[in-house]
Formats: sequence, structure tokens, C-alpha cells
Amino acid sequence: MTSQLPLARSLNMSLAKPITTKGKKRYPHNHLQSLLDGFVDFSGVENCTLTFKGLSLNSKKVHEEFLFLACSGVGNSPQHGIAYAGEAINLGASCIVWEPTDEVKSMPENCPAQRKSGSVNVPLIRVEALHDNIGEIASRFYQHPSHSLNVIGITGTNGKTSTAHFIAQLIHVINSQEMRGESSQDEHRQCAVIGTLGNGIYGHLEKSAHTTPDAVTLQALIAEYRDEQAGTLVMEVSSHALAQGRVNGVEFDCAILTNLSRDHLDYHGDMKAYADEKLKLFHFSSLKHIVLNQDDEFSSEIIDSLEKETQETVIIVYSRKESKADYYADDIQLNREGISFTLHVNEALLKDSQLLKKSTQEKNTYLIKTHFVGDFNIENALASIAALHAQGYELNAIVSGIEQLTVVPGRMEKIIFSDNESGVKRPLIVVDYAHTPDALEKGLCALKAHTKGKLFCIFGCGGDRDKGKRPLMAKIAQQQADQIIVTSDNPRTESAEQIIKEISHGFESLDNVVSEIDREKAIHSTLQLVDSDDVVLIAGKGHEDYQEINGQRTPFSDKSCVLAFYENHSGQGVIQ
Repeated sequence: MTSQLPLARSLNMSLAKPITTKGKKRYPHNHLQSLLDGFVDFSGVENCTLTFKGLSLNSKKVHEEFLFLACSGVGNSPQHGIAYAGEAINLGASCIVWEPTDEVKSMPENCPAQRKSGSVNVPLIRVEALHDNIGEIASRFYQHPSHSLNVIGITGTNGKTSTAHFIAQLIHVINSQEMRGESSQDEHRQCAVIGTLGNGIYGHLEKSAHTTPDAVTLQALIAEYRDEQAGTLVMEVSSHALAQGRVNGVEFDCAILTNLSRDHLDYHGDMKAYADEKLKLFHFSSLKHIVLNQDDEFSSEIIDSLEKETQETVIIVYSRKESKADYYADDIQLNREGISFTLHVNEALLKDSQLLKKSTQEKNTYLIKTHFVGDFNIENALASIAALHAQGYELNAIVSGIEQLTVVPGRMEKIIFSDNESGVKRPLIVVDYAHTPDALEKGLCALKAHTKGKLFCIFGCGGDRDKGKRPLMAKIAQQQADQIIVTSDNPRTESAEQIIKEISHGFESLDNVVSEIDREKAIHSTLQLVDSDDVVLIAGKGHEDYQEINGQRTPFSDKSCVLAFYENHSGQGVIQ
């Protein structure tokens, strides 16, 4: 590739000498040559003066002396970033790096711009496959922040959020025990979280727009948590993030698979393409441990794909079906108060110091008690236990912490009401984010074990998303629930009436089906019908505090809607 970098000399700046170490040139981490080393041909270019105060993929967030990264359009954004280069330059970008595509094959070598010091030429530098390399470029700029953290990445169709928050909560609980002198693990520090419910140090999360942010934002966040002295980062890794290279440049220490079922086929096209993107997480060269759900068929595919890998990565499996798994759960007990089970840990795992960070004198059988409903949370708990044990946390501390875990907002979140003045008990009402066929089926099947009366299901489907799952979710709801109420979810730019119509194609009959477009009315009318032995699953939105209709987000929360109903009926609700 012909270098574009001599253009930097047209900026009429003096050429600073590079830092040298043992005869080898070493540039500052924010220097153009450090950032693009290996992506651009630097032969014949001894030095240039371009250093940057920041990086940005968004032209509106560019400031003076920023490097603007102009990528090809990805996902639902077909616009090439180069279309915004002018705006970036006007805001102070001192260099543009752009990605060639079939539509954008060539660009001028530079662009004139006015600065306080006078007229300058802003270089436009061509980088092949830029969107795949932004993560590494951003990692270099922030001085490889993930190298300083123990990074746990979680992927799968369902369970990512619960597992991430279980791990973060457990670390928080164990740290609290350490401060009380109940443990001597001084090396474990606070945990940061990146995911659907927000980003930040656990307990102080800020809302996030995406499960996994763009590559530049992600590296900036990791650098922030490193500077705040976090010891562990647990992050949800979406298939979109893997497909778009957002997590490239992250040094994952541990990768977890929860499960794989239908989702996001509007983006990926088919299940094979969807699975292939998930598979990428388990091939990061930095991985020390891989934690897999042995009960999910995709785990075998992951293991088969790793046979030719050369790195020494320890594969750990958990299961509810296979007693020979490294972490196995049986003797499962379900009731309205929660779930209990017996945890069995492979004795070989406890004795082999090569498998874990340290060898400890630990039991291989533990009684686990939780406050959760939904037996699939057993799998999320097993994944959390396996990952933390592999990171060096003692089983005794982990098991003790499990009993203190609280439900993740919007994930099988139960609302239990105390008796009202007439002594009538309230039904069990559960709010869950289930928005895929698999998640809805698991949620309904799990709640059957908690149901003495009838099982009610309120659900809808989001607009501008995979339409093929709509009749599938109807079929599952009719197979598992006694009464179904179909309503709007987030219709976005689609007609809510049309979405409900497409859902209804999956019902064999409408005998136990009611349709109500207004979600609040659907919830309130259902609550007027239920008895104390009944269970109500309100599915699809979970933690969300808005409803998106025609591009506008209006405040709406399933949980608040339930509480408002019972407050108006003189009931007192307690979230557990």
C-alpha cells in the first residue's frame, strides 16, 4: 500500500524526534504512527508530528486535535462515515482515517482547513477494513486498558444480563465479607459492568444505549474502570458487537456461553450466521478460561472449533443434566420463595492446580439457596459460580454470596403483595424481559412449577425486528399458559395492530386469547381477573422504563404499572 503519511509534512510543523529505546523507535501512545502501526505502510516515513487528544466515530463528538474514524456503514446505518468528515474537520479534527469500500474507493490526499494558527491541510489516510481494526486502534490510544483488568465476557441469546449481574453482585458481597474480616482474599477488588442495564462500577451504573457500546466508547469505559482501580470487568457481548468488531482489542480472560436460540435473525439472516458470530468470542487469544453450558448443543460446536487452537485455554462445563460436568446441579426444589439445589463440583477440578488459579481445600458438594423464581436461573448461577471459581475465588465465599443475591431488574422479577385489609392474598406477578421464543418458553415453563391456579401470560413483540418469531411466540404461549393477553411491546415504526395480527397467526384457536393494544389496559384488566393462586408473567420489556411508538419514547414501566394498579386497590406491594 502506498503511504499517505508524507502528507503530514504539509502541516508546516517542525518534526519532533521519536522516543528511542535500545535502538528501536517508540512513539507515544497517542501518536499517529503508534495508532496505525501494522494498518498503514510507514516505510520511508521517519517521523511526523501528529498526536491526538481523542478519537471519535461520531463527527458531532469531535474536538480539537481529534482523530476522526470514518468507517463504512454497518448494521442499520448504511451511511459511510466519510460523509461526515467535513463536519469533523470543522470541529477540529486534525486527521481523518477512512475505510475504502465499493462505493468509496478513493479520496483526496488531504483537505484544507482553517485553524487559529492559519490554514492547514488535514490528511485523509486510507485504512483497509477499518471497522475491524478500530478496537485495536482505540485500545492503543487508551494504553491497552483491558490488560490491567480481569475481563469476563458473556454471550448467548438469554441469560447474559442475569449472569453478568450475578457475578458482579457476588464480587461485591465477597468484598464486603473481606472488609468484615471473613475472608483473606485481598487481591480481589470491585467489579465494573458493561451491559443492557447500564455501565459502571457495580452499584453505580449509568444507563446505556446498547448492550455492548461501539469500539471507541468501549475502550474509553474500560480505561475509566482501570483508572478507578476496578479488579474485574464483566461485560455482555452481543452478536451485533461481535459482527461489527466492537470488542476487538479487548483482552478477555474468561468467556461464558449461556445458551443459543433464535434471535436477531432480521440482522444475521439465519441461525448459522448468528452462531458464527457468537463463536468469535471463544477464539480470542487472550482467553485463559472458557465456561460453557453443556446442556446447550452449541457448546459442542464451540469445543470442536477449538481443537485446532494452540493457546492453552481451560474449558469448564456446567450442567443440570450431566452429572460428570465440572459444575452440576441436582435435587432442585422450587417454591414461591425461591429455588434451592445441590451443587456438585468435579473433584479433579478441585485437586488440579493447573485448572484453577490456586488449589484450595474445598468440598465438592454444597447446598445452594436462592431467592429466584425460574429454574433457568440455576444455569445462570452455575455459570457465575464456575467463572468466579476459575478466577480464584473460594467456593465457600461464592456459595455464601449466592444466598445473598437479589433479582436482576426485569429478569424474572417477582412482585409479592402482602395481605390486604380483607385478608385476601395477592397472586404471584413476574416481570421478565423475555422477548424471544426460547426465553418466553423457559419463563412460562419455569413458572408452572410455582402455579397452583392458572398461569396468565401478557406479551407482545417489538416492531422493526425479526418478524418470524411472532407466530412462534404465540404458539409457545398457547402451549404453556392458561390465559393469554396479546398487547403492544415497542412497536417502533410498525403498526401495533399489524404486529398483533402477525402474532395471532401462531394460535391454533382464540378460545383463551385476548387482544388489547394498550399495554396498561392489558395489564390492569388481567389483574382484575386473577386469584391468589394464579401466576402472571408480563413478558417482553422487563427493566425498560419506556415504550417506543413511531420514534417517540414515552415513560412506561411494567413494574410501575402493576404497583399503580394495586395502590389504587388499597394493596401494598413489596418488590423482592
